[in-house]
Amino acid sequence: MNAGIVVEGPDDTAVYRELIKRIDPSIGRVHSRECIGRHKLRNKFIYLLHEFAQNPVAFDIGKVFVIRDSDCADPGPIERELRSTYLSSGVCPGFAVEFHATKCKVESWLLADEEAISRVSLNRGGPGQIARVEVDLESFREADDLYRKILSRARLQDTTAVMTEIAWQARLETIEDRCPRFHDFIRKVKSGH
Repeated sequence: MNAGIVVEGPDDTAVYRELIKRIDPSIGRVHSRECIGRHKLRNKFIYLLHEFAQNPVAFDIGKVFVIRDSDCADPGPIERELRSTYLSSGVCPGFAVEFHATKCKVESWLLADEEAISRVSLNRGGPGQIARVEVDLESFREADDLYRKILSRARLQDTTAVMTEIAWQARLETIEDRCPRFHDFIRKVKSGH
């Protein structure tokens, strides 16, 4: 079985694709559609779900995740709005659809495990030894700026390849411990098993 994701942009694809496959190893491939921004996601996701549904043999999708950042707002209303739009659209794609608003930003999850960033730094010729970020990652609005500063200290470039590697190295338990809403994401990925 494969999964699909509808996300804001390429950074989201890099991180969510890796985390979904780690959370549920039975998922073979994660097909992605990027909307380039949360407002475009809200306006385009129904069309993209329809696109996935139009070619079930090629995609072999069992579930699609529509994911956007909450920018530290309450994620519940965002998810309810997306779900309501979906339910009123009349689209019946033949696969499960889950909605998730990440508390703050996806960079928050990457910042949760400083040891993963250190390992990626060492693997790429950097100094490693990245100190733990002492902020509440689920309420810190500038997680993306802080992430770039930490990468600079680690002598890492802010690329999707680096994001993918950090997501691959990060301990899921550590992310869940520092970002409790990550537990909800794990539950959604594993649902239906």
